[in-house]
Amino acid sequence: MKKILGLCLVAIAMTSCSDDNENIKDTPTKAKFIENYANIAAANYDDAYTTAATMKTKIDAFLATPTEETHKAAQNAWLYARDFYGQTEAFRAANGPIDNEDLGSIDGILNTEGRINAWPLDEGFIDYVSDNKGGAVQNGLIGDANFALTEASIIGKNEFNNLADNVATGWHAIEFLLWGQDLNYNPTTHKQDNYAAAGQRGYTDYTTANFAERRKQYLQIVTNLLINDLNDLRNTWAIGGLYRTAFAKLNEATALKNILNGVGFISNGEIALERIIPAVEEGQENEHSCFSDNTNQDMWANVNGINNVIIGSYKRADGTKISGVSLTAITKTLNIEISTNLETKAQTTLNKLDALLALNKTFDEIISQETLTSNGPAIQLSNALKSQGVAIAEVATTLGVSITID
Repeated sequence: MKKILGLCLVAIAMTSCSDDNENIKDTPTKAKFIENYANIAAANYDDAYTTAATMKTKIDAFLATPTEETHKAAQNAWLYARDFYGQTEAFRAANGPIDNEDLGSIDGILNTEGRINAWPLDEGFIDYVSDNKGGAVQNGLIGDANFALTEASIIGKNEFNNLADNVATGWHAIEFLLWGQDLNYNPTTHKQDNYAAAGQRGYTDYTTANFAERRKQYLQIVTNLLINDLNDLRNTWAIGGLYRTAFAKLNEATALKNILNGVGFISNGEIALERIIPAVEEGQENEHSCFSDNTNQDMWANVNGINNVIIGSYKRADGTKISGVSLTAITKTLNIEISTNLETKAQTTLNKLDALLALNKTFDEIISQETLTSNGPAIQLSNALKSQGVAIAEVATTLGVSITID
């Protein structure tokens, strides 16, 4: 049902955008596009924070009184909040506050993406995992009573020893602590072919199970940390915020290059090449939200986040809309053919996303039936995202800047 709603939102966004742009009487300019991008980023990060803050209240309630009902409410709040954070990924790789490693180069730089959304996650680094014999192995931070559970100590373990899957914090640590491993276990066939089931962690992991109190403490710490990091992002992008102010002072060419580097790379490099291709090639361990089986919806959020910049419109959590000069509109003033090509590639990407969601299968089942050469729905979406990235690079050249999309 949620995915069907997502499809409707896509259709509404595309239609509404066209209407909005037609209603813009002023000549589209680069400056107005840049300003609209900043307005969308600020609104999207504000929604990412507020929906995650609601998730925190549900997790707080669950930890205070662990029951099936409070557990489910916390899971549902995580799923809802992910839709808004997922759209913000369009603002990454843009020399901006979330993942600019050059701290101090510009006011408002935070570089917190690694502890907000790092993945894939080695489950055994945090908590117990299945021994594939009906039992469990507990070698993680929660089971290590000598490891002091503090915010600083857990941050210190994130991507520990420069191992990318030693993920200790962020969305996917919380996801694992709410869902547990998704083993796809079929109790009838005793095979791992039950793709309809997500992780099966029970609420009793927070009541009677071994290390229940340390598990509660860990979940509370990483949830609070995520909220604080999202609040910092919101504040720095808000009007008058440190990064928003610095961004407004960038010259036009630099701002355009940053923006288009971001959406071009996220479309081609991050989503197409680093998320979909490895998942098809190597399986579920490379699936983005593998514990909750939310990866299809992650794709929805990522694709629409990019599209929000292309069409210059974003629908907020409260239903209101931020609209202004689009990327295609300013390109059209210089080269109609290049602008039309981007519109076509963006629509194709949305169509491929719709086709994947319409399968009504989980992402792990979809990739289990694909190879790199089978031209299945996941590969078709990857190809569409790559073509969209190339179209964004062509737009960048038309606008007088050069970008890297790999």
